[in-house]
Amino acid sequence: MKTNTKFFILAAVTLLAACAKENEEPKNPVAARITAGVSGPMTRAINNTWNTDKIGVMVVDEPNTPTTMGNKYKNVGYQTTSTGTTADFTPITKGYGIFFEDASSKFTFAAYAPYTSSANASILPGSNGEITVTTDNQPTVEDQEKMDYIYATGAQAGKSNPTISFTDNTATGGSDCSFKHQMARLILKVQASTTDGFSDTDVLKLADYKLGGLIHEGTFNVTTGIAATTGSVVNDWKLRECTGTPKTAADKCVASFDAATGVMTFSMILLPQTLADYLNFEVIPDDGMSQTYANKDKIKPALEAGYSYTYTITVKKTGLAVSGCTIEDWNDGGSHSGDAMMQ
Repeated sequence: MKTNTKFFILAAVTLLAACAKENEEPKNPVAARITAGVSGPMTRAINNTWNTDKIGVMVVDEPNTPTTMGNKYKNVGYQTTSTGTTADFTPITKGYGIFFEDASSKFTFAAYAPYTSSANASILPGSNGEITVTTDNQPTVEDQEKMDYIYATGAQAGKSNPTISFTDNTATGGSDCSFKHQMARLILKVQASTTDGFSDTDVLKLADYKLGGLIHEGTFNVTTGIAATTGSVVNDWKLRECTGTPKTAADKCVASFDAATGVMTFSMILLPQTLADYLNFEVIPDDGMSQTYANKDKIKPALEAGYSYTYTITVKKTGLAVSGCTIEDWNDGGSHSGDAMMQ
């Protein structure tokens, strides 16, 4: 009987010890796990899914109170190979992600995309976190993806809960920590009216187009998520220039012509900016007349970060009709309309 009693006592002690170990905080560093989404119906400027994207993740310290984590993790590269509105990310370099060591601390994180590498994870990219941005040459979707900056902040995690969730948690009483667009997008839809002087809508396919009044040089700050202009206004930005025999087109932004509808569409990613004047839009249709049609007093979007603006422009022999300015996809807004005369 004594032997059985001793056995039960030893078993109980062993069980209690095992339970105690299960409840202890892990003594070794714990790797962070990252999941992220982007607010709004469009996750990126180009499409509605993550697509083999890379992000830079950093610890956000309180002002004037640097931590070991904050000094160590200023630009840690993570990547995803999955697609969807929400994706999981792993370190770009295996074994060089974020690790939690202090069991009692919780940290706040921010992230940005597209990722810009630095000498190591403890150094900010660019000039102390400011990356140079130029938007005057973006003829392909791939070019636009390189300047479609998004930013997220407010996600918290620690050793006991190592998942850094850059997602919108407001539905469950939390905060919106999802990625948000920091650039602006402008879409111009140009159509020719066969009832107003043009016999063929194909005159827009190899036409020349120019858009003046934008600033294309600026910066994106990875620590604040702010994109800002630094350069001067460019008045002769040629969206499409067609030369040669037969003519070929050279584009400065993403351009496409729909032969079925006769609509030429230009899509551009731009730095947020308050325009000092209206944009000057000009088109010279490919009809052999060398006539320039222009609008100088109707296209003036605010170009706020996170907004996408669409203008519909109809080319007529009497000028350009500008209508239906909508703010869509990323956020929603108002509309404008007006006319333009030929020069």
